[in-house]
Amino acid sequence: MTKYHKKPIVVDAELFEMGMEDGYASYPVFSDKLIGFYPKGGPIPKANNKPAIKTLEGWYEVEVGKHYIVTGVRGERYPVEKDIFEETYEKVID
Repeated sequence: MTKYHKKPIVVDAELFEMGMEDGYASYPVFSDKLIGFYPKGGPIPKANNKPAIKTLEGWYEVEVGKHYIVTGVRGERYPVEKDIFEETYEKVID
C-alpha cells in the first residue's frame, strides 16, 4: 500500500455559536425521532429545534462550544468536533 501525506492548506474556522446555523433539526417534544431539517428564515415546526448547518453531504446538527465550523478552500462548510479539531489543526500566525 502506498502512503500519502495530506497537503497543508489554511482554512477558516470558528467555534460554533448561535447565529451561525443554516437551519434547524426538528424533533417532536418528548421524542428523539427526527421530523426533518428546516432552513433558517422559512417555516419551522413548533418542536424541539436543534441548530444545524448545511454541508456538501447534507444537514448536520451542531452544538454551541462542541463543534468548530470549518470553511474549506472552495467555500464549503463542515463541522468538526472540538477535540478532534484541536488535535488536528493549529492556529496560523499572521
